Amino acid sequence: MIWEQLCNDFKYIVAWDTEFRGDMKDAGELNDPVCSVFKELKSGTVTKHFGKTLDVLPYPSNETLYIAHHVGAEAHTCLSYGLKLPKYWWDTLEEDKKLNFGKVTGHGLLACCKRYNIQTISAELKKHFIHELILPNETYNDEQKSKILDYCLSDVIANEELFYKQLEEIEKVKKYDAPKTIIHQALFAGASKAATAKVEFDGIPINTELLSTIQTNFPAIKETMVEELNAEIDVFENGVMKYKKFYEMVKRNDLLSVWPVTATGQLKTDEKTIFQFAQNCDDINKYYLANEFLSSQKLKGYIVGPDGRARTPYHMYGLKTGRTNPSTSRHPFNAPKCMRNLVKADPDKVCVNFDYRSQEIFVAAYLSGDPQLIAAVEDGDPYIYTARLVKAVPQGATKKSNPVERDNYKTTLLASLYRQGPANMSKRMNVNIDYGTDYQVQIKNTYKDYFYWIKKLVDRTLIKGHCSTKFGFRYYIRPGADYNPRTFYNFPIQAHGSEMLRHALINLVNAGIEVNALIHDGIIVHLDRKKFRKQFIKTKKILEDASRKILNDTKATNYYCPVDFQVFRHAMVQDHMKPKKPEQEKWNRILNIIEKSTLGNIPRVSKTNPSSLSAVTVGVTP
Repeated sequence: MIWEQLCNDFKYIVAWDTEFRGDMKDAGELNDPVCSVFKELKSGTVTKHFGKTLDVLPYPSNETLYIAHHVGAEAHTCLSYGLKLPKYWWDTLEEDKKLNFGKVTGHGLLACCKRYNIQTISAELKKHFIHELILPNETYNDEQKSKILDYCLSDVIANEELFYKQLEEIEKVKKYDAPKTIIHQALFAGASKAATAKVEFDGIPINTELLSTIQTNFPAIKETMVEELNAEIDVFENGVMKYKKFYEMVKRNDLLSVWPVTATGQLKTDEKTIFQFAQNCDDINKYYLANEFLSSQKLKGYIVGPDGRARTPYHMYGLKTGRTNPSTSRHPFNAPKCMRNLVKADPDKVCVNFDYRSQEIFVAAYLSGDPQLIAAVEDGDPYIYTARLVKAVPQGATKKSNPVERDNYKTTLLASLYRQGPANMSKRMNVNIDYGTDYQVQIKNTYKDYFYWIKKLVDRTLIKGHCSTKFGFRYYIRPGADYNPRTFYNFPIQAHGSEMLRHALINLVNAGIEVNALIHDGIIVHLDRKKFRKQFIKTKKILEDASRKILNDTKATNYYCPVDFQVFRHAMVQDHMKPKKPEQEKWNRILNIIEKSTLGNIPRVSKTNPSSLSAVTVGVTP
């Protein structure tokens, strides 16, 4: 049924595979095309192309469905050819995940084919072609070209057979879904992978001059930073943390009663524990920063290509919830937040960081239909609204007047939605577990409709063996395996949040907006200075419209998630809307160290440098 519908919808159905050189993961390089092989499945026609350039795809974009295993590779190579991305994609990797994510560990082409008993070349032979023949050489003789094209064709044929097998299984698994619905969901997943490849291809514009200065002076920065921080917290000796001193620091900050301990009774010092307490304690935050530098041989998070753009694979659909999963050590937005100051627009451009405001709460409210939770998000600040609702603060209280209470109810609301227990939550909040338990009881009594809705969803997941989104993304419970119920309380909110971002991403790329980074529930775009107002309005509307597709089931409602933004040209200044500015203070501390090491010869972002700071604007959507 699906095949027949595809044949009706598309004039051409083409399996496509590429081979390329270039190392984006460790060197930030773009794909350097070696060859492409196409097979039109209706006619069986095979088209082979060898070389770095391709003037036009062999089949027209608006009439062709392109099939690939990991669409991102073919889409990236297409962009490297200098061509526009095709409109329609079917990714056999993502379709395999919809059938098996959680049940199996491998979704590569060979692993997928093995499950269907499809004959392929061996993993060893595949490694030989890639690492012995394709990657080491810049030019190839006729014999090598022939071998590479034959190898590429073998992947095309294997993926063709995998595609047919998938169609058969999808029809069994989704026997109650209409073929058009299945195809629509597959095209959405394929388009999101292609759009993600465009983000990776464009990369993140950065201040390469300042980055080079920081990298050159990193040993001095590291040594001085640790010395200065240790003068304030007294935890290290000769660059090594001393447990007794660490214990005294925790004691000084009155945290011993809530600090987790190991099986031997010692205070835990793992990164996760330190990070949690660093959010609310200045000394722990300073220790966390010092440790970040001590554990690093160079600045993490910036893999810069020859074009001066930072890039790393995003791994769209990489997490259980479908969120992206970029490397923690290679993505600028997984590095210390203060280092985001290195993001800098090109001279004729302006950067804007858009992000959905309280995305998880909006998704929870509108998908569950809980009237109290809907009222909370429509108030504008669901956290202080919740505090007012349970009479923890006066009715006129605001974020500014009662910041502590707001933060407590923000932590509690999010923890309760994801079914985090009171013990861990209380430690994170630095409160007695009795208070933490009482906070959670208040939340559950206030938003009863939400918790009734989510309980039904989780029960249904346990019965069916999988959870899913409106747009077909699935995560399965492996038969016989242990599972954490929190995964399935978390899934409906985070997974639909990720679908929201994918809708926005696809439409932004289709609209010709340059998207440079994906950051959980936000993006960074690079807009033309001369067309800024028009492109800004268009981008904001696309993001809001994407949220409408997720939050509304009928035309009777018009729910949407508001979008906040930060506009900048010379540096992505941190803590721009906060009274305290710990991240920006870290950055200023780093710059001061470099100034001493380089006799002050570095570009700075400061009030005395208007050309840098004047282009930083922030905004909150009303």
